[in-house]
Amino acid sequence: MARPQKVGLDYFPLDVDIDQDDKVAIIEAQHGILGFSIVIKLLMKVYSEGYYYDWTEKEQILFSKRVNVDINEVNVIINDCIKWGLFDERLFKEQNILTSKGIQVRYFEAVKRRQKVEIAKEFLLLDDETVKNYTNLIIVSINEDIVELEKINVDINQDNGEVSVNINPQSKVKESKVNKSILNKTTTEDKGVCSGSSSKDNGPDELDNDLSKVTVAFQSNGFGTINATVKETIIELLDLYSTEWIMEAMKIAVEANKRSLRYVKGILENWTRSGGMQTKIEKTIKNVSSIPVKKNRFHNFDQRSDDYSADQLEDIAARKRREHAEKLRKQRESGINPDSY
Repeated sequence: MARPQKVGLDYFPLDVDIDQDDKVAIIEAQHGILGFSIVIKLLMKVYSEGYYYDWTEKEQILFSKRVNVDINEVNVIINDCIKWGLFDERLFKEQNILTSKGIQVRYFEAVKRRQKVEIAKEFLLLDDETVKNYTNLIIVSINEDIVELEKINVDINQDNGEVSVNINPQSKVKESKVNKSILNKTTTEDKGVCSGSSSKDNGPDELDNDLSKVTVAFQSNGFGTINATVKETIIELLDLYSTEWIMEAMKIAVEANKRSLRYVKGILENWTRSGGMQTKIEKTIKNVSSIPVKKNRFHNFDQRSDDYSADQLEDIAARKRREHAEKLRKQRESGINPDSY
């Protein structure tokens, strides 16, 4: 039995002045020593896997657990790493992996003594001239792992739910992957689920537009990456609340530095209970008006009111005139000139 080929590295080169690199320095400036530590931990994981890190939902949870940092905080740092070019943005969005040209060059240098190294052309960031320098590289395509229907004989018995797969020995696809694909397909068909269906009355197009707006805001504001669970939660929120409410709630969450869907959901539920959406200004006014005023000796009198009728104002004016006339009369009787000071 052939020995399995090693893919990852046991160690990788780490420059002593890595913190002086602009891409790393700006992460440390934004997130402190935590950001720097996350970058190093990510590089360790990348090189242990090979030349990229598959940033799936499972890996997000495990990585967050290993470094003992909240998963949302980790995703915020990763989004900034992508923003400043520490990881390739296109491959992150299209393939959900973390890699870069620099990572791939260092990896290829480290494994150039190996007999052969397989590289997925869909993940390759280096130009042809650079790749030619490494004669042991074997360029493969991840698309070749897709099931070729002409090589596979699939018998599906829909009456009893049994699925049998006969794979041609020439096929490179694992049977388990085929079974999983077919099982998912039959399960979806049994439930009557359509990729374009929507529970909203406005139709699938509008739901897709709303979902696109929220997901873009979700990622651009550092809430994290979009995975199946996050997408499902956002769709549930869109079924219950308007896009305007959700976007405003996310804005408040960002200002409070609480970038999580749980916090956003809490805001939306509070608005529902209170009878409507509250902006930051409205909430501030309400909070200020509800602050109790500590009374002192200047509060021991009845509050004046300006809510007088025309007759009441006339009576008050007449009373003031009488009081003033009486005061002048008393001053004259006592010999005091009212015009002198």
